[in-house]
Amino acid sequence: MPEVLVIGAGMAGAVAALSAARAGAKVVVARRALGATALSSGAIDVAVDPHGREEISIENAAKEIARTQSHHPYAILQQKLPRLMQALEFVASQLPELLRPPSQGNLLLATPLGTVKPTAMAQVSQTGGNLFSLPDEIAIVGFALDPAFDASLVAAGIEAAAAQMNRRLRIQIINIRWPNEVPMAFAKPVEFANALERPGAVDQLATEIRNSLSPSVRLVLFPPVLGRTNCSPCSKLSSLLDVTCAEVLSGAFSVPGIRLQAALDGALKRTSIELVDGEVKREGDGFAIAPDRSVRPDAVVLATGRFISGGIADQGVLREPIFGLPVHVGSELIARRYLGDWLSGHFVDEQRLFRAGLRIDAELRPLNSEGNPFDSRLYAAGSVIGGYDPAVDKTGLGVAAFTGFLAGEAAAQ
Repeated sequence: MPEVLVIGAGMAGAVAALSAARAGAKVVVARRALGATALSSGAIDVAVDPHGREEISIENAAKEIARTQSHHPYAILQQKLPRLMQALEFVASQLPELLRPPSQGNLLLATPLGTVKPTAMAQVSQTGGNLFSLPDEIAIVGFALDPAFDASLVAAGIEAAAAQMNRRLRIQIINIRWPNEVPMAFAKPVEFANALERPGAVDQLATEIRNSLSPSVRLVLFPPVLGRTNCSPCSKLSSLLDVTCAEVLSGAFSVPGIRLQAALDGALKRTSIELVDGEVKREGDGFAIAPDRSVRPDAVVLATGRFISGGIADQGVLREPIFGLPVHVGSELIARRYLGDWLSGHFVDEQRLFRAGLRIDAELRPLNSEGNPFDSRLYAAGSVIGGYDPAVDKTGLGVAAFTGFLAGEAAAQ
């Protein structure tokens, strides 16, 4: 049985580990800390058509990105794109209580910023807010003690998006004082999520909402705090209020992101994959993954993220720190210390630095400065791979899921 070491345990690392285990490998996962997955909106962006066509399928949108962006991972892995939906279905099958399986097209979900955004997959607590299937009358709940969520701003964004679809929605704003406790003033979203896990808290919240809720409302949208470890508060509220309840997507201090990371950790545990918290260092022909633990794997998947989790670090110039791999922006090697060369002073311009990362071949093997595979047993997955900007391309966790699925499978073989 081959042994695979996966470095990193966000979306890319966890999916790589689960994929490798399914392919028959013994898998060890090592992580230094939580990364960008725990900070995400909780939804999985995969591909949006660059030309703005909403009716195009997710797979065809990914193919169009591959056609128009030659350095994007979808372009490098173009021959494997027919397996994109298989990868997403695999992720959903590993997190059945959290994620809805992917459909052919994107959902359109509201954000706390007064905008809407397309996304391929979302949590069960989020999908009810899909603008393509909203009822004509909805309500949005805001907490008086949570200034980070403005129900009126969210409503304005939904109304503007609905108007572009030639729909006019009736939106009721319900501002409540739950939880009516001075210490909760200016609390972070995760503290509201924790408060909802107290005995009787969901019942109290439902009672306050019911007193104001119009009887014709068929959907109630909430701030993204409905459960830190699972979506049970959302389903319970739906039952108590006898309407569909859903969350908007999350911004900073993401409760749905924490929930997603917890679900990935749970999937690793259910599959009996060993998860070690520690910093990975090369040690001869093996790796030290904790002060008292070393491994000599047959293959390695590098899923260490980009800047947030330290997968790309400043070592005089940007480098990948474990193997010393070179970092590129597109085909251009970052060989100078001054990173401002890859940034623009104009906000609306492309910030090329955010596309920095490792170059890979069509088998997901990182390339050295000569353009050759660094090691035939080393694979890369997720945002440590360069060539795309998750925020701009709207492909962030989709790339992580797709490359993780493929890299884990390849490493096991």
